Amino acid sequence: MGKSRSDLHSNTDVKMEVEEDVKPSVNDLGDKSIMGTPMSAKVGQDEYDELCAMVNAIAHPLASRKMAKKIYKLIKKASKDKQYLRQGMYDVQKALRRNETGIVVLAGNVSPLDVYSHIPGICEEKDIPYIFTPSREHLGLATGHKRAAILLLIKEHADYTDLFHEVSELIKRIAPES
Repeated sequence: MGKSRSDLHSNTDVKMEVEEDVKPSVNDLGDKSIMGTPMSAKVGQDEYDELCAMVNAIAHPLASRKMAKKIYKLIKKASKDKQYLRQGMYDVQKALRRNETGIVVLAGNVSPLDVYSHIPGICEEKDIPYIFTPSREHLGLATGHKRAAILLLIKEHADYTDLFHEVSELIKRIAPES
């Protein structure tokens, strides 16, 4: 009839060899991953302007490129200790209900809008500074994950107090007047 399953799978004479120079590395990909998502949060002014053009209607106040860079730096420092960075809708909402304070960072390119449209109102009620950045992918990369993040709460820590206060003051200066 034919070969049995054990005969098909027990053939050890055939070996598959892959040359080392055929395997793609991170350097071969450049700054793009396979899916086209940026591998790093470093972007030029033109690229930043393109990202800003794709933000949703409620993304105000939107961080400038220079300010976004400081925010990403703060997120990177806060991500070293999980207690000082809340990530995701569930964790941030729970932290806000429990009156935890800090800086709320929202991604500007989230769709559908209803997912997080109530968060700026909660932040204004509790007098918590909040800011939008143009890309959820860059927020995820700043936390050290490949997964995109739509919402973060950064709490103050002694390791990055100066940067935390600097970013907080910048946000309060550009915050919308109530």
